[in-house]
Amino acid sequence: METITLSIPNISCNHCIMTVKRESGFVDGAEFVSGDVDGKAATFKIESNAALAALKETLAEAGYPVA
Repeated sequence: METITLSIPNISCNHCIMTVKRESGFVDGAEFVSGDVDGKAATFKIESNAALAALKETLAEAGYPVA
């Protein structure tokens, strides 16, 4: 697994982090590690490029597109 940090400009509070965490749980091959409200970012462990693409699509659909 690769650890990757994604910039997510729509993150503005801890509720946003919890939403990102919840939504990422629906993506096979993606595991939420941590979120950073101040940095507007979240870190994940990703198994494959397909999992990363699915994660980005899922977050965008939830209102948290990756920059």
